[in-house]
Amino acid sequence: MTQLIFHHNHQHLPPAGDGLLPVQLYGRSGKGRGDISIIGNPVIDKVKRLGVQIPSQVMDFLTIALAVTASDTFVRRADAEDGWTRRFTLQLPLHEPARWLPLKKDLERALHFLSGDMWDFEFQEGGYPPPVPYRQRDRFQLVRLRGLDCVCLFSGGLDSAIGAIDLLAQGRAPLLVSHAYKGDRAHQDQIAKALKGRYSRFEINADPHLYTGETDITMRTRSLNFLAFAAVGACAVQAVSQQEMIDLYVPENGFISLNAPLTPRRIGSLSTRTTHPHFIESIQEIFDATDIHCRIVNPYQFKTKGQMATDCQNRLLLADIVNSTVSCSHWKRSNQQCGICVPCVIRRAALHAGAITEDTEYTFDTVADVLNETDRRDDLLALRIAVIQKATRKLGPWIADSGPLPVPAFQDFQKVFLDGLDEVEAFLNAETVL
Repeated sequence: MTQLIFHHNHQHLPPAGDGLLPVQLYGRSGKGRGDISIIGNPVIDKVKRLGVQIPSQVMDFLTIALAVTASDTFVRRADAEDGWTRRFTLQLPLHEPARWLPLKKDLERALHFLSGDMWDFEFQEGGYPPPVPYRQRDRFQLVRLRGLDCVCLFSGGLDSAIGAIDLLAQGRAPLLVSHAYKGDRAHQDQIAKALKGRYSRFEINADPHLYTGETDITMRTRSLNFLAFAAVGACAVQAVSQQEMIDLYVPENGFISLNAPLTPRRIGSLSTRTTHPHFIESIQEIFDATDIHCRIVNPYQFKTKGQMATDCQNRLLLADIVNSTVSCSHWKRSNQQCGICVPCVIRRAALHAGAITEDTEYTFDTVADVLNETDRRDDLLALRIAVIQKATRKLGPWIADSGPLPVPAFQDFQKVFLDGLDEVEAFLNAETVL
């Protein structure tokens, strides 16, 4: 069990100890203290640049998300008893803890589903209040919100690029919300510059720093932080537009959103649930219960990545920006997309299905080359096994392994999963690795 104690004032944090980690929210660690980890140092400035004061419940959701990100980052899975499942106790001050206490178990269940860890929140008084926004006359560059009508996650990936293109083609005016991590931002900027239509951008970075030791790299809870940033942006858009409810778009193809385990041994660590429908539904219920007026929408829940590319409402623009998009799960290690991880193969299969040519240089331009690399070929072998099994394995139990799904749409989920495997099969046949 790891206890993490959070506060925005370092003077309220105890010394670090065995199994106890003090974390300062929204600021740099205190002078003379070398045992404090930090998260969210750039966040308050970014929120102030929206030019409107966000509601208390949205600020508290952001605080919760940052605390979860800190826990997920600062506590290594390798140190857990089973090498995977961590047990957290989070002592966390909120601005309105009474609003969140009835939802404690709902949050803990949603996070257990998302990360596979055990979570226990202790909500307290004294949390960070919604910051007073900057004004234009303060000479700060504010985020342009006037005329916007929705929010869209904007990661620099192929799906998020298609999502932004389609919204703009439909005449929508989105606030594009991004994790502004080093490396990601350059790709996001290249894509955004090519977009046509009315939009604005809100870039923000959690910026976690552990005071000592190694951090965990699995990042299973990253989508909670993304949704929290988007909720902040959505409430700012709502304040300016006076809409009753703001659409918060999560553009993710249905095959990856389901992320059903390709083989039985990939049910655990290799089957992430960042945008799984059950997790998204859980967060929507929390939004509804706390009066966060966002409607989370994935318009591509029942489309494959290839169908997204094929049906993109501005295919010429997509072809122009495709080389700027990043799909690889490993690209930051070498600043190059590998071409053979699961996201890369699905990307390449989608562009093959959509007849879209890219000039991306992959580490493995020829997929078959990885078959001789025993330490790199696991993803490709798993995809091959899944393609072979799709003719005989029952789809219902297969996709249910990824988590609960709504019964009325169960056949639609089965179809998008099968269509996704068909796309991969066509690509692997073209690469002569089946």
